[in-house]
Amino acid sequence: MPKTPLVPIPDYSDLSPTFQELSRQGRERLGVQVNSVHAFSHSEDLGAAARRFFSEAMTLGILSREFRLLIRMAVSNANQCRYCRAHQIHQLHGLGIAEQKILAISRDNDPALDQRERAAVRFAQAITLDAGSIPSTVQADFVRLFTPRERVEIAIVATTMGVLNKCNDALGVPLESAFEELVS
Repeated sequence: MPKTPLVPIPDYSDLSPTFQELSRQGRERLGVQVNSVHAFSHSEDLGAAARRFFSEAMTLGILSREFRLLIRMAVSNANQCRYCRAHQIHQLHGLGIAEQKILAISRDNDPALDQRERAAVRFAQAITLDAGSIPSTVQADFVRLFTPRERVEIAIVATTMGVLNKCNDALGVPLESAFEELVS
């Protein structure tokens, strides 16, 4: 059951120019007003810096968009963040990713994920649950299959998603109605 938002979701016209631009970018990416962006607008400086960081964690570096979304979906599943799960599903569908592959993120050893995808998902889940106690088998696969640069980028993408999950859930950011069917 959705929570009552702890901050109002302002209309686009009530946003500062900075947040109007962030809102426009979010709408471009997802096709709807992104309530999380609007919620963060209550903290002009820190909220904007956080939103830019979240966006850069999705675009900077060498990992593909699909790969980042798989990692973000694994973290959102582990955190049970309904809001972020819906957004990741929407974006994965937009890339043409099969439903079987999306479901495989939550299944151990599902062949819909290749060896590298599975290792990244398992690592992302492990650091989400307890970053200080990552199982040695998960660590070994992670080190064997990824370069140091990829390892750093996977860790940043995963932990950034965890922060976004926590902020959205803590503030009770309501899921956009267009995405309700994705997580019902």
